[in-house]
Amino acid sequence: MGFLWSLAAISAGYVVGELLRFVLRRVLPKLYYPYANEIISTFQLSVCVFEISVIGRFYNAWIALGCSFLLLTLKNAEYIFEGAFANPCGLLEGLVYKKGYWVADNVAKIAFQLIGALLSFPFIQMLWQSTWSDPHYQQVRKGLRSTLEVSLLFGISIEILATFVTAMSDFLSRDGLKKYNPIIRSGLCVIVCYFLAETTGTWMNPALATAHTFVFCTRKEVILEHLFVFWLGPMIGTLSAIEVNTRLLKPDAKRKKKSLAKKIKQSSAKNHRNGTLKSSMELRKRHARNA
Repeated sequence: MGFLWSLAAISAGYVVGELLRFVLRRVLPKLYYPYANEIISTFQLSVCVFEISVIGRFYNAWIALGCSFLLLTLKNAEYIFEGAFANPCGLLEGLVYKKGYWVADNVAKIAFQLIGALLSFPFIQMLWQSTWSDPHYQQVRKGLRSTLEVSLLFGISIEILATFVTAMSDFLSRDGLKKYNPIIRSGLCVIVCYFLAETTGTWMNPALATAHTFVFCTRKEVILEHLFVFWLGPMIGTLSAIEVNTRLLKPDAKRKKKSLAKKIKQSSAKNHRNGTLKSSMELRKRHARNA
């Protein structure tokens, strides 16, 4: 019964988000819709994660892992959330690689992601209090708690490592394994979370970490500790993966571009020489006829 209530709560959160998306897509100017999309998508993702945590905590951990894998696969394959990142770390690649990608735009999107995550708790709390499910009753009674169970240095190291590994799996599977990229990323993320969850919770998503383990918790970290582990850690992990991708993987593409440019230049020079020789021969023939 508790599991069915969880599925109902996930469905309710998703439907509410889709209704808001339907309305805002028609009301807001196209320029502002991406910000609304980040709020809605992070809200939906956070509601799902809240319920999956209830399933794992009070029902069955393996079912929770399966639900996590399905959710992440749908998100990574962009079947849901309309391509929104719903994670501050997801914006960093565009900030590094894309020209004209404004910092202010990213800061605004991060703020909206955080708002979406924070709004999800009152919604899910209302659903928990409305059910007759014992697991949800236990969740309301026990409340949210901090997931930081290790020292700060160990905690930030875990978040850096987990985010780095999952980000690299994305970069490495974009070419030959592009078809399986969403599955690879989701599977590795679930595996990493399974083995390291008892350390920091391995959130790898600062917005969700703040909503789930800090703002509404009965036992919470000091704010600087929270920012250090759950914000700085994933950011460093993501940027490290981007740097490795730039130095080790991107050079192949750069070499191909340089090789192509060299061939074009050589071809142009050859055509120029041929044209010059042809003109010179025609000139000599003309002089011979005149003589």
